[in-house]
Amino acid sequence: MNPYEQLLLNKELESIAKQRIEIHKKRIKLSEELERDLENKDLLNRIIELEEESQKLKKKSEVLQNNF
Repeated sequence: MNPYEQLLLNKELESIAKQRIEIHKKRIKLSEELERDLENKDLLNRIIELEEESQKLKKKSEVLQNNF
């Protein structure tokens, strides 16, 4: 891999990592709210959606790394 390709890969991986960090922050906040209202199915569903989104980003990151 040439340096330019490596730079592009690193930028993409950095972007994915930042997105996952933001998702994690949102999940923490929602989890704290859920602790106060355990019956809130909307919060629970949103947490599940965020986890799924994070997993998709993780897989995308792994695919990018494995392809290079």
